[in-house]
Amino acid sequence: MLFGEDESSGAKWHEPPVDMLAGAPQWLPHEQLKDLLSGWRLDCVYWYEDGAWARASYPGTLDDDGLDCGMSRFVDRADVLRTIADEDHGATSAQDAESLLAHAENRRLSPELLMSLTSDPGRRQRERAAMTGALERAGLYRP
Repeated sequence: MLFGEDESSGAKWHEPPVDMLAGAPQWLPHEQLKDLLSGWRLDCVYWYEDGAWARASYPGTLDDDGLDCGMSRFVDRADVLRTIADEDHGATSAQDAESLLAHAENRRLSPELLMSLTSDPGRRQRERAAMTGALERAGLYRP
């Protein structure tokens, strides 16, 4: 799930108001999101389910919810894979990038897989607990 607020967004002040939780799955933290909405601190809510990203329908008069600026490079799968592989710096192979993304999409991105792509063995052990916690909280790994 991705949610947030951006000053460039037209969603918060759109008339008529946009129901950003319309059609949202039950597993989203609805109470937390409603609290953010009531405090005018939410401009977009996206969720990943059944192999695709989704959001509530927007009226044709809403051009930008603020997410495009920070997330546009993650819309196209080929761009995502290039970002993961960081081809400019040779961070990882295209095959490893594909594997990493597939595991994340299926919520199977284990700390072991992620650490196998880290070249510094000492760093792997030092950061294992933090990495595991982050993957679990992000919903990318279910032990």
